Amino acid sequence: MSAGISSPVPVPIPEGANAPPPAAPVDAAPPPVNTDAAADAVAAGAAKGATPQSSHLQRLQAMRTNARMLSVLVLGVVLYTCYFAASLIQPILLAAFFAMLLGPLMRKMPLRWLPRGISAFVLVALLIGVLGALGKFVAGPAGEWSQKAGFVMRDAAPKLQEMIRPIREATDAGGALDTITGEDESGERIVVRPPRADLLSATPKVLGAIFAVLLLTFSFLVFGDDLLNKLLALRPTRRQRKLTVEIVDQIQGDLSRYMLTICATSSILGVATAAWLYWLGVEDPLLWGVLAALLNLTPFVGPLVMMALLALVGLSEFDTLGAAALPATGFIILHGLESQLLTPLVLGRTMRINPLAIILWLLVWGWLWGVVGLLVAVPMLVCLKIVAARVEGWGHWAKLLE
Repeated sequence: MSAGISSPVPVPIPEGANAPPPAAPVDAAPPPVNTDAAADAVAAGAAKGATPQSSHLQRLQAMRTNARMLSVLVLGVVLYTCYFAASLIQPILLAAFFAMLLGPLMRKMPLRWLPRGISAFVLVALLIGVLGALGKFVAGPAGEWSQKAGFVMRDAAPKLQEMIRPIREATDAGGALDTITGEDESGERIVVRPPRADLLSATPKVLGAIFAVLLLTFSFLVFGDDLLNKLLALRPTRRQRKLTVEIVDQIQGDLSRYMLTICATSSILGVATAAWLYWLGVEDPLLWGVLAALLNLTPFVGPLVMMALLALVGLSEFDTLGAAALPATGFIILHGLESQLLTPLVLGRTMRINPLAIILWLLVWGWLWGVVGLLVAVPMLVCLKIVAARVEGWGHWAKLLE
């Protein structure tokens, strides 16, 4: 060693110096923590954005806000497009709807060895035959009732006046009833004639739309599977392709089951309504039974229209108010049994949809597309519920619709 540097001298360590310190008593209270100072420190760090976690949460919140705004914008664009492109979208949507209904039937046909084109042609021809026979059956009595609608209103007007006489005397508002009965204050009768020119000009458009729906239905039945396979090839992963196939199969199965059930229960309601009206002695009970079955396909709106029609028919065919109320009252009871007992029993809980959601959905599509919107609103809502239940992240929408 160099001079001036001495070697370290070992210092003796007393016994027990390396022993651990005595444990604190169990009941000893922990040292006090200044909570105010800790809260101030956390608030200051959040305000300054000093931690990476807080900045990440802020970015996520901003992304969620932007996603919500984008969803609202996309919804507005879709509604705008559906409103102004209704003449283009409606035939495509109706054809896809009929193709989904007829697709399972096409796979279960006894002559499955036939080419798809021939099988699709047979199904479309059967659809045309059923709709044509139904229209021919209803057209005759409906035309007669449309011609004597003025007489029905004339016969019902005195009974309506008798029913609302107390209200009329209390409010002194009888001018509205005079308008309904076709008379103004001077006693002159007002004759309303249908605009035949408008009907004739609209006929080619209606026939063209029907032809487009039938042609597109045939095309979807023949080439729908090929189109689906090409769309599946665009999915990037096998899991996504499998999920798409499952969604399409479930939509076809559940929608077919739903529509067949609704058609069956509506037919039962129509038969029961016709039998009730026949027992009461109402004219053309079969017409009203068919009309009750068709209007029942549109929830809430259709039964209300049918109830109003039967109320007018009762007022025109019966003398007393009690007897005049029997047709509409019987229909209300029958519809209640069908909607509250029969249909839920057949469909089960899996196909139930919130009535408020159905009403709001009907209002939206009735405003957009009128009668066509009312007809396709519920099937579209069923499809939306199926997709929401299958797609990851959309489960809350399916729960909301239940």
